[in-house]
Amino acid sequence: MTEQATGVVERIEDLDVPAVFTPHRDQVMLAVRVPSVFSTLDLGLITQVIDAANQAGFSLARTQSFREDWLLCVFDSYAAVFARPETPPTPTSSRA
Repeated sequence: MTEQATGVVERIEDLDVPAVFTPHRDQVMLAVRVPSVFSTLDLGLITQVIDAANQAGFSLARTQSFREDWLLCVFDSYAAVFARPETPPTPTSSRA
């Protein structure tokens, strides 16, 4: 398992894509600000972060709300996902 990158993104300028989403990492965890604007969520920043991650070879694996205006995002590397071995089949009983 490689080191896990973490960070806080309040503006897209806070995200250093080459430094965070590097090929030697299997996973990246970011706290992304998702502010409420006129009683609706502004999803522009989270969309930009997901697009940047996808272009760097990472996919959004899971999210969790954190406090009022934050979303914790875990990104998995495409290479790590496709390199995982499949679960071995369960043995079946047979009668002889």
